[in-house]
Amino acid sequence: MTPNFLTFDIEEWHNANFSSLDLRLYKDSPSNLESNIDKIIDICAEYSVKSTCFVLGKLAQNKPQIIKKLYNAGHEIASHSYNHKLIYNMTAEEFDEDTKRTCQILESLTGEKIVGFRAPSWSVSETNLEWFYDVLYSNGIEYSSSVYPAKTYMYGLPDFPSHIHYPIINGKTKKVLEIPQSLISMFGKNVGFSGGFFLRVFPSWFINRTITQMNKQGNSVFVYLHPHEIDVNIPKVNLSKKESLIFYWNIRNTEKKIRKIINKQQNSFVDIKSFAAGPDLSLLVR
Repeated sequence: MTPNFLTFDIEEWHNANFSSLDLRLYKDSPSNLESNIDKIIDICAEYSVKSTCFVLGKLAQNKPQIIKKLYNAGHEIASHSYNHKLIYNMTAEEFDEDTKRTCQILESLTGEKIVGFRAPSWSVSETNLEWFYDVLYSNGIEYSSSVYPAKTYMYGLPDFPSHIHYPIINGKTKKVLEIPQSLISMFGKNVGFSGGFFLRVFPSWFINRTITQMNKQGNSVFVYLHPHEIDVNIPKVNLSKKESLIFYWNIRNTEKKIRKIINKQQNSFVDIKSFAAGPDLSLLVR
C-alpha cells in the first residue's frame, strides 16, 4: 500500500501571512487553539491514525502543554519555523538561527530529535533554494514538506518536481528529502487539492478519489490543515475580498470533510518520520 500523510500546521489563526492585513495585530485576541487541538487529537484517535504536526517554536514556548498533548497522543512533532516568518524574507544566517532555535524548543518538550520541517506559507523560492536545504541539513533536519510546485499570487516553484525526491540544486543533490504538495491539472493550471483552501473547496469524494488515483500511480499524498480551519468561531477580520475568501471559505464544513477523508484513507496514513526511516522510502523516491 502506498503511504499517505495526515499533517497539521500548528499555529494560531493570526499567524497566517496575508498582504491586505497584518494579522499579528490580533495576536492578543482570545484563542481557541487548545480546544481545536483537542478536537484534532480526538478525531485522530477515533480513526486510530497518527499525524505529523508542524509546530511554531514560539507557540511551543508559550503553550508547551499543547505540544505535549500532541506528542503524548502519539503524533510526530516537526518544525514550522519559530514565528511563521516567510523564508524568502530571511537571509541564510537568519534562517539558520530560526531553525536552530525552534528545534531546541521542540526537542526540549519531546525529548526527541526533530527531523522534519515545513516552510511557513510554502515560502521556498528561487532566491533561497541555494541554501535552504543546506541550512536544514546542518540543523539535523532529514525531510522537508515545504514546496508548492506551481505558482500562485503568493508562493510557488512551478518548475520544481512534484514527486518525493532529493532535490538537485545547481547540479548538486541535497541531503534533505523533499515531499512537495501534490497537484492536479485543472483548466490548464496545476493546483493543490488535499489541504488548506483547496481541501475546503473540493468535495471529499473528489479528494479521496484523487488520492486513490495518485496512489495507484505510486505517488504518496499529504493532507494538511490548520487548527483554525475547523473552528467555526474563528474571528472575522477585514481582509481583502480575495484573501477573505481564501481564509474563511467553507470552514463550517471542514471538520465533517476531514473526517470523511480520514475515514477513507485511515489505513494508509503514517507519520512522515516513520516513512522516511522505513523501507517504503526507497520505493517512492525518484
